[in-house]
Amino acid sequence: MKMSNIGLRITDGYCNGFAGRRYDLADSIIEAEGKDWIVIRTTEGSPVFMNLKGWDKQEHINEWTNQNKDETT
Repeated sequence: MKMSNIGLRITDGYCNGFAGRRYDLADSIIEAEGKDWIVIRTTEGSPVFMNLKGWDKQEHINEWTNQNKDETT
């Protein structure tokens, strides 16, 4: 499995609640990922684990990082 999301910048402050009640996730960077999880590093330096088991991980990451926007330009 190729991990292609490492280094992407999160633009969503909440990430659908996968990091609990945190609303400060914007500008965090994806630093690690597995089949159904990711770890992001917040701007304050804290790692945050997100368990996405049972969800479409890539769809959520695309939404949180605006990867689907402006693909045709």
